[in-house]
Amino acid sequence: MARPMKNRIEFTYKLSILLKQMADEGERVILDYVKRSPEEQRRLFEKGLSKCDGINIPSRHQGGMAADIYFETEDHKGLDDPQLGWEFWHEEWEELGGKEMIPWDKGHFE
Repeated sequence: MARPMKNRIEFTYKLSILLKQMADEGERVILDYVKRSPEEQRRLFEKGLSKCDGINIPSRHQGGMAADIYFETEDHKGLDDPQLGWEFWHEEWEELGGKEMIPWDKGHFE
């Protein structure tokens, strides 16, 4: 496993590598939620969509060091699991220095 990422520039570079790998493998990848304000993080927390409240427990999204990645269905009308599987892509991410998959939030990459 690579060393952990130190800053947003390195995170962006490594995320770009991962997204290109996904696209090259034929995944219909969608990048979402990279940077969040404390207010947006709080809204997600209040809806039960995050365990980070944005104030007492900040999210890595607030610092631009996390991204949510989703995959479109073949007809482009919904979301689906990645063709190669969540575990595969998280293992690729870990090799780049990313953190391991959160089982309840598989689309989260940090």
